Amino acid sequence: MPFHLYFHLPYCRRKCPYCDFYKIVPKKGERERFVSALTREVSMAEMSHAWANGPAETVYFGGGTPSLHPPREIHALLTEVRRVWGIAAQAEITLEANPGALTPEFLCGWREAGVNRLSLGAQSFSPRKLALLFRDHRPEDTVRSVENARAAGFSNISLDLIFGLPDETLEEWTADLNAAYSLNADHVSLYNLEFHPGTPFHRWKEAGRLKPLSGDFEADLYLAAHEFFAARGFEHYEISNFARPGFRSRHNLAYWESKPYVGLGPSAHSFDGQALRFHNAADMNRYLSALDSGRLPIEKELLLSENERAEEWIWLSLRRAEGIDFDAACAHLGEPSARALWNCASQLPSGLCEITPRTFRLTPEGWFREDSVLLWLFCTD
Repeated sequence: MPFHLYFHLPYCRRKCPYCDFYKIVPKKGERERFVSALTREVSMAEMSHAWANGPAETVYFGGGTPSLHPPREIHALLTEVRRVWGIAAQAEITLEANPGALTPEFLCGWREAGVNRLSLGAQSFSPRKLALLFRDHRPEDTVRSVENARAAGFSNISLDLIFGLPDETLEEWTADLNAAYSLNADHVSLYNLEFHPGTPFHRWKEAGRLKPLSGDFEADLYLAAHEFFAARGFEHYEISNFARPGFRSRHNLAYWESKPYVGLGPSAHSFDGQALRFHNAADMNRYLSALDSGRLPIEKELLLSENERAEEWIWLSLRRAEGIDFDAACAHLGEPSARALWNCASQLPSGLCEITPRTFRLTPEGWFREDSVLLWLFCTD
């Protein structure tokens, strides 16, 4: 069965204080040992996960900062994937990159290795916001990286932007949107700043050093982005993502459409497309030790109950612009449950959803308040 493949490459030059992904600063020689272990994990996973027998329809290098890995390492990993599983002829192969650590040589090398989509962590074009986020690049680095990526042959470039920073203004956010659009980005992902427990940003918020924006103003910024990109021909195809026609992220769509995917690397998650979810150890030492011992570094497995599968299908479907089709809901939930869902959705506060006898989808306002919408849907009798 075709599947989707994710590599978690956890190394960063330094840790951003707002990020709660598993990331580490590499020690000398550690990166090479990790890539060797990751290559072994490819073969071991193919033998263990019978539901993923290829070819890989998409490959995604996330992190961390995958752009710290030179082309020869990315090439070695893709070569092993081709040998073990195969990669579909028109596969989307994405690599996340830091605009402050790119060279024309690396860009050309990754493109030659087979990477055909680049996701740049621009985050902002405001020097103030970049400094607040402790980013190690400047606005002009992003501009130069996009120009160099186009010259290297990349025709599919995505930019990440963060909004909702302390003291952010609508004018500052609009300037970020204009800057991303002026670079002719094919895809833009938006993230509102969160203060995750365990991160420095959370501690600073608790200590009063950082003051979050109000939820209502964050909603204004989100809706401003929706209006901005919609007016310029972008599809707001998922809660956090905008794309020019033909440039939706096929890999991320696989997550939202509940397709099977294999995650490799420390902390990476996998799903068999049915009910089994599992993830690797979120620790480099435990990850390497498991592979050195000849076993996969899987730390936890979860077999979803029928009710959990139903609720997961609902909230993943509502993340997409298409929302939920009634016939599909009947197939996944059963007709009585589908009708109950429609009845519950019809009682949502005005402006949060659009519902017809055949479709149920969230509006941009509903997307921003998705947690409240889901609480209503799953807790209302």
